[in-house]
Amino acid sequence: MKNIALKAFSISLMCLMSFSYANAAQHKMSKTETHNAVTQLQMKVCHNKKQGEWVSYNYKGVLFNGTCQHNAHGKLQFMPPAPHS
Repeated sequence: MKNIALKAFSISLMCLMSFSYANAAQHKMSKTETHNAVTQLQMKVCHNKKQGEWVSYNYKGVLFNGTCQHNAHGKLQFMPPAPHS
């Protein structure tokens, strides 16, 4: 009886571990997709704007304020203001 219970527990534990691994991979992918969506939104906010122009946008109920600056690819993108020291 003890041997059967130990086998059942081991199989259950392995199943739970495989489900958590599969869920973690899916979560990592959705984070990347979210990051790309935010980047696209930041670039869209600065469309037809000039460098240094003040802009604000709303994402998931949070208002972000900042300026349009050139990114690594030379396109205008929203950048938050530098923190005061």
